Amino acid sequence: MGFLVEAITNIAPYIYATCGLLALFQLYRTWQVRAERRQAVFSLERDKALDDLYRIFLSALLMLVVMGFTYFASTTLREAMIAVESSSALSSQDGSSNSSSTSFSALIPTPTFTPEQPTATPLPTRVQVSTPAPPDQADTAQAEQPTPTPEPLPVAPALCPDGRAVILSPGNGAIVSGNVPIVGTAQHDQFAFYKLEHAPSGANPSYSYFDGAETQVVGGLLGNLNSAAMANGAYIIQVVVVDSTGNYPEPCRVTVTVQN
Repeated sequence: MGFLVEAITNIAPYIYATCGLLALFQLYRTWQVRAERRQAVFSLERDKALDDLYRIFLSALLMLVVMGFTYFASTTLREAMIAVESSSALSSQDGSSNSSSTSFSALIPTPTFTPEQPTATPLPTRVQVSTPAPPDQADTAQAEQPTPTPEPLPVAPALCPDGRAVILSPGNGAIVSGNVPIVGTAQHDQFAFYKLEHAPSGANPSYSYFDGAETQVVGGLLGNLNSAAMANGAYIIQVVVVDSTGNYPEPCRVTVTVQN
């Protein structure tokens, strides 16, 4: 018991730091889940967000219990054990007192310093750069010829990691304006619904719902994007196919440029 209390006392700062980091992460998850619940259109999404909030609340209670037990063990239990050891040392004889002190001090681990071995620094490698030869007349004449202007590349299709959620049109990098039809596929063995969302292109996009349905579509019209109500710029469009359990495969995303 004494060894366990000493071990908890030694690692108490690390336990507090870990619980603090977990608390910050749970606060971020709470903000994220509440935002998803406010933007949810279907009841299945709202129920999933509510379940996530319950799990976050239970995790917070567990962290409070761990921190409370750590504080109790490192303060109250440790002081009680020190008092018991001191009283037994005073009531025993000199020889037994010395042996008990030796056994109690043996419980405290002594840190061992291990010197670090110096790391050998690799020697720099000399790189020989060859001197280019002077160009001849043929190379000079070829360099003076005008470079032909490359033809514009066609718009690339969307990169869809799962064949159950596909955007066929518009293509990746397309320039759109006005009412934009979204053509593709949305299907699943346990299909519940699909939704179309858009977000400004960036590091952490925040998607907004703009169309969807509760019927499967294979190579047809998924919905329409009213780009006239959007500011000019780059946007990400994605299709999310949700099954009856609330899960969904990896969405298909395409980046377009709105120019009204």
